[in-house]
Amino acid sequence: MSRSTLPMIFRAAALAVAAGMAPAAWADDDANDWRKGKWVQWIYSIPASVNPLTDTTGEHCMVGQNGSTWYLASHSGGGTVSRSCTILQGVKLRFPVAGSNYVYAPGHCGDVDGISDSELRAIIASVTDKLKVTVRLNGQPVKTQRVRSKVFATALPSDNLFGPVCGSSPVPAGLYRTVDDTYYGEIDDLRPGVHTLELLATNDTHFNQNLVYTLNVVPRPRH
Repeated sequence: MSRSTLPMIFRAAALAVAAGMAPAAWADDDANDWRKGKWVQWIYSIPASVNPLTDTTGEHCMVGQNGSTWYLASHSGGGTVSRSCTILQGVKLRFPVAGSNYVYAPGHCGDVDGISDSELRAIIASVTDKLKVTVRLNGQPVKTQRVRSKVFATALPSDNLFGPVCGSSPVPAGLYRTVDDTYYGEIDDLRPGVHTLELLATNDTHFNQNLVYTLNVVPRPRH
């Protein structure tokens, strides 16, 4: 949506076994979830008032979580941010490191009619091409993968993430054509205890991200 000029899912200006971790297998179905835009659909479906993407403390990291896979959020616009989250043992964590996507809404927030899928892809690729990303868990490197998505539909609520950046031309609730080009990572089998996850990214110019998660992994309650 709009012209994505900063890394991480915002349009315009915005928007080895290591220390208790088994490296994720990156099975085909995992990669397919990224290509289908599962994380993007998740983050944009959450109202702006409680959205984990703009959270600076971790207070919203439980919003929208369920099942055996939980998502973490990067941070819009980069910068230095520390978040603390409590995670259930046995949950797989999936997360973007940095990248760009385009939620295309003709007639709103500067978007015009007639932009093709290839043009949308080119806009976001120009952002992601310049990125250098690093992920560390407890000081040890974690594998990342750049994923260029299929075209998919994203549902926005009325209180969506684009409100603060669109001014007098807000994007209404609805379904919008979307493409994504982002570096993703995942970790699995974290042991109970406290772990540090660092999501670092830079494009050597105006964008730097130093996002640190303190993950408190707790045992599942016994029934």
